[in-house]
Amino acid sequence: MSVEVDIADGRTTITVSGDQDAAVVVRSRSGERVYLPPEEAMQPDEDSPYRPAGSGDSPYEGVPDDSPYASARDVQASVGLTATANGFRIVHPEPVTDFRILR
Repeated sequence: MSVEVDIADGRTTITVSGDQDAAVVVRSRSGERVYLPPEEAMQPDEDSPYRPAGSGDSPYEGVPDDSPYASARDVQASVGLTATANGFRIVHPEPVTDFRILR
């Protein structure tokens, strides 16, 4: 596991690589905050009635990615926890004075 911390522009970015199964506790001027590990990606069950059906040509699938009508939910939040390919990234909205990794 490796951890990188960067404090710039009034924010703290903590990048954890090599393990997604860890919580991070940060302390800053506003107090203490706990960032829990990202939820594992759920694989749909083959027999689940909630699995999408059809060929994918439905008019109800949504707007193409390059459309100006795309949902704002598609944009990742700039503050908070985001899973990465081999870990996760936390963007805390203020400089952190102390942080702990709990595995």
